[in-house]
Amino acid sequence: MPGDPPADDAPRMTYTNGNGNGNGHGDAAATLTAQVAAAERFARAIVVAFGVCDEVRAPLSDVQKIAVIQAALLEFDGFEAKLTSLSAIGDLLRELHWSAEES
Repeated sequence: MPGDPPADDAPRMTYTNGNGNGNGHGDAAATLTAQVAAAERFARAIVVAFGVCDEVRAPLSDVQKIAVIQAALLEFDGFEAKLTSLSAIGDLLRELHWSAEES
């Protein structure tokens, strides 16, 4: 499909055909883009937090770092489902708006 990344390549951060035309490709791409962007920021925040601990001379042990990463991953789990549900709600609201305009 045109909006899907190649199977042998990492997911690309693209937003294709997200104009609400109803073909479904834009929503998947938007969800993927949001997931990748959020994951990058989440990972960057963890790295910065570890750096701050080192700077203030309160470094975390490897066990503590693993615990922080595990907690972060558990918090991030389910993010795709949340984005998908928000996208579905947006689609329903657009359809409601369009049906109201046609009436």
